[in-house]
Amino acid sequence: MIKEIILYIVLIFSYPISSSSLINLKCTTQTQNSDRSISFDLLLGTETEKAIQILKKGQLKMDLSLSDKYFKLGQFTDESKKEFITVLRVNRETLEIDYAKYMDLIEPILCKKK
Repeated sequence: MIKEIILYIVLIFSYPISSSSLINLKCTTQTQNSDRSISFDLLLGTETEKAIQILKKGQLKMDLSLSDKYFKLGQFTDESKKEFITVLRVNRETLEIDYAKYMDLIEPILCKKK
């Protein structure tokens, strides 16, 4: 009986840990020949729908919109959260950034889970 209670308590407290709501990504350009490489970290809060882009010069806090295919980072236009301005778009399957509003994507930017 005590073993069952202990197992039950362990399962209750381990559930929030096992269901990841925070995704930590390291994103970099893939070609080494470039004199201008891009590197930054992304923290994606899937439950809070908030994201942080961590650059060498500081952090950018953004909203996070989730779809079946993409993580979209940007900003909602109002509190109704109907319209979204996308700044970065990360493919959920390949973890490649295929759209960046303020960057030229001449070279592919791939992200890896930390």
